[in-house]
Amino acid sequence: MKQLSTRIELSRLEGMNRLSLYCPLPNLLTMKPAKRRPLIVLAICAACTLVFVILWERGFVPLQQVEFFAQDWQTRLGRKTDPDDRLVLVGIDKPVYDSDFSDEELQREPVLRNLQKSFPWSRAVWARVIEKLAGAGTKVIAIDLVFASSGDGDDELHQALEKYKDRIVIGYNINTGKSERGEFRELLLPNATLVPETAKSPVADDRLGYVNVWPDFDDTLRRTGFRQTGSQVGDIVPEGVILESLDARVLRKFGRADAIPADFNPRLFRYTAPPDYGYRPCPVGDILSPKLWEKTYANGKAFEGKIVLIGPTAEIFHDEHNTPFTDPKQMGGPEIHLQILNAALHGEFPREPSQSARLFIIALSGGIATALCFVIRPPGKRLLGVVGLGAGYLFTAKLLFDHAGLVVPLAVPLMVLMVGSLTVLSYDFVLERLERMKLRNTMGLYFSPRVLEAVLADPGSMEPRRAEVTLLLTDLRNSTPLAEVLGPQGMFELLNRVFEAQTHAIMGEEGNLEHFLGDQFLSYWGAPQTQPDAADRARRAAIQLITAMEQLRPTLTPEVQKWFGYGVALHSGNVLVGNKGSARRLDYGLVGDTVNEAARIESLTKYYGVRMLVSSVTFARFGSGCTHRLVDRVIVKGKSEPVELLECEHPCMHANFQELSERYQSAYAAYAAGRFGEAREQFEVLARDFSDGPSKILSARCAELKENPPDAWNGIWKLDTK
Repeated sequence: MKQLSTRIELSRLEGMNRLSLYCPLPNLLTMKPAKRRPLIVLAICAACTLVFVILWERGFVPLQQVEFFAQDWQTRLGRKTDPDDRLVLVGIDKPVYDSDFSDEELQREPVLRNLQKSFPWSRAVWARVIEKLAGAGTKVIAIDLVFASSGDGDDELHQALEKYKDRIVIGYNINTGKSERGEFRELLLPNATLVPETAKSPVADDRLGYVNVWPDFDDTLRRTGFRQTGSQVGDIVPEGVILESLDARVLRKFGRADAIPADFNPRLFRYTAPPDYGYRPCPVGDILSPKLWEKTYANGKAFEGKIVLIGPTAEIFHDEHNTPFTDPKQMGGPEIHLQILNAALHGEFPREPSQSARLFIIALSGGIATALCFVIRPPGKRLLGVVGLGAGYLFTAKLLFDHAGLVVPLAVPLMVLMVGSLTVLSYDFVLERLERMKLRNTMGLYFSPRVLEAVLADPGSMEPRRAEVTLLLTDLRNSTPLAEVLGPQGMFELLNRVFEAQTHAIMGEEGNLEHFLGDQFLSYWGAPQTQPDAADRARRAAIQLITAMEQLRPTLTPEVQKWFGYGVALHSGNVLVGNKGSARRLDYGLVGDTVNEAARIESLTKYYGVRMLVSSVTFARFGSGCTHRLVDRVIVKGKSEPVELLECEHPCMHANFQELSERYQSAYAAYAAGRFGEAREQFEVLARDFSDGPSKILSARCAELKENPPDAWNGIWKLDTK
């Protein structure tokens, strides 16, 4: 033991001597490692903290983007503003109502005929909507449209705007453009027929409010402003004029001017719900339909005393914006205005700390990282400490966001804590061992275990080249209904079990995993090193895979079993193999038409109703024969050359597969010879006796061919679908 200790100390001394050649601090390096560590820990943590503080202070864009991502995560998971039932959305849900109204309705409400024309509709439509809503007692009617040009029905709409001017707000735009002189702004106002300009200012009329919402630099809407001065918008109005948003005008007319923030700065607002979940639109056609107005909306009582916002909700109008909930869908402009109004009515404007307070939080996290490195020496416990502190900070930040309306920086303090702690942790390990682990772990991100071992033994094998490979491609069926039945958690658990079974089958035959793509799985044999028995290995792996999948089936619930299915395809050919990707993400894999053709063959397993299809190219490479049948000769979509598809014996075959194969071959011979009537009769018998999928397909095809005989028949069928 003493001898081992001496060797370790010698190693450390040698490392110190090497480092002394580059370090200008010899007094530090001559210290013993135990005494030198506190200074290095302080230096590492201070440097990490200082770097992040400087980057944050200077507005480093990637760092702000990370912080925005964390803030959006908090918005999605945190408390939402309760929806106010006094807010109603009337949506322009489609550009034309073709045949949605009965003759009786058209006679009772002639304006409905305008909806049967393409949008934009006559302004008489909006005049009539205003009349109905105002007559029903709606307190404020806001229209998220800009009637900039003159149009049919302007007189009727002007009269409605004048009649109900105390409870109407319509929109205008502050447009931004570019010219040779640079960027400029202009107002896009309703035409003068509707709202005549006043002598004081074009935006002085309290029926007008700008509809613009301005996102952060990453094009995501988190903040809103209710008022702007003339200088803020680029001097397009006199400096003393204040422009108010559509939302501010609505709040004033609703009697809640107190809910409008007093300053002119944009501020965070708390969302109510993801897109389409906070405010379900009432279609404008339903509002004008006499039948639905009476039945659904109780002759307008549903709108009494409320704020009704009218605007485009159909995707075709492209009035959509990125929000913290954008993945997977953007939010429509009218819904965003209601979210802002709802936040204002509830006073839900989360506060952000000052810049100095944020910098203090970042520096404090660096101090905590330093203390952690001194107090907890064992690496495992220190990692647990970092994770625990990070989780505690996230929990505290969520409490502050949910209950105190305070948004503290999330990502950057956690990054300082983690980067400082992990850097010190790295220092505490033997550098040579760390480098080896780092290399292996980094390569493990890109390569399967077998490829990794081949690379370590022969790095030159990873050079891009052509290779003859055999592909195994499998796909899980009915993903959409399965996801509906299982939910997100259950669906991923099922996928993981399926992929586990498939991976075990492939790796058991020394196969290589190309990728998991959704519910699809691609593997191959023959690269990076040649495998003479690649086809046989793929065949055995396919049999093991099918066996494992069928063993998995009984463990599923009956409802899941009803939808559970899969297909397997084996195909061989020439591909390009090598590293593909970018400087940040590399992947060793395949490129070539063979891969695409394998995908087409796999999709045909569902078409023919079989579990597995093997191309004739792969079948010819099998080292030993097996019971099989020629299913079809086809030209798949996107190809010009035919491919022969075979079904080989596997664990899910019919008990009398030998008999089925012989009889099918006889029927197929008649089909290939153009005796479609004879072939159809044989296929129908096979379909009845064996409930055979290919026989059903070929029977229907023979009927079609007999009805419409081809000019020149060569026994090859061209598929028009994938």
